[in-house]
Amino acid sequence: MRASELMTQRVVTLQPEDRVLDHLNVFKDNNIKHVPVVSTEKQVVGMVSEKDFENYVNIVKILQSREDPVLVRDIMTCPAFTLTDKIEIQDVAQAMIDNSIHAMVITDENGLLQGIVTSTDLLKHLANRDRYDRF
Repeated sequence: MRASELMTQRVVTLQPEDRVLDHLNVFKDNNIKHVPVVSTEKQVVGMVSEKDFENYVNIVKILQSREDPVLVRDIMTCPAFTLTDKIEIQDVAQAMIDNSIHAMVITDENGLLQGIVTSTDLLKHLANRDRYDRF
C-alpha cells in the first residue's frame, strides 16, 4: 500500500504569515494534532503541532503579551518532514519512527501538498488489516 492510499487528502493548512492568535482553535475545531504550513502555491514549508501552539500560549502567559504579533512561521518546525505520495506505508511508518514524529506530510514530486499521514492513520490501518488477517 502506498502513502497516497492511506493519507488524508482534505488537509487543514496554515500559511507562514498567519497570526498564531488567530488560529488557536484550529486543532480543537478540526479534531487534529498537526497542521502543514504551506506557501500560497501549496509548497510545504513547515509543520505546526498542537503542542507548538500550547507551548506558545504558555510562553505568552508568562510574558503577558508581546506588541508584535507572533506568526505561524515563528513556531513551526522547518523544514517539515515530507515524503512523496508514491512511498510505501511501511516506509512512512519507519520514517516517523526514525524521526520521532507523529505526522508525515505527503507531497507530489514537486513538493506540493497532497495529504498527511498520522500515527493514528497507521494504527487504524494496522488494526483493520489485523482484523481481516484473523479470518
